[in-house]
Amino acid sequence: MGWTIDFGDVKEIFNPIFKMLDHQPLHQIPDLIDCDPASIATWILNKTRNSLPQLYRVDLFETRGCGVIVSDGTKGPSLPL
Repeated sequence: MGWTIDFGDVKEIFNPIFKMLDHQPLHQIPDLIDCDPASIATWILNKTRNSLPQLYRVDLFETRGCGVIVSDGTKGPSLPL
């Protein structure tokens, strides 16, 4: 396995999504169903998928050892951590 896209390109693609989340009231974000980590990770996956079709999984951690892994289902189910 190797890199399929430059990390700088990933940062550029993700930056608008990051700005929508960073220091914003999460309950005011359109189409974000809930403010729990699984919903946020799923929202990130869905928002990023069009611009970054290689993305199949989002790992989101609140603290060390506490978070969620959400995938598109092709590589396995979503898992709480």
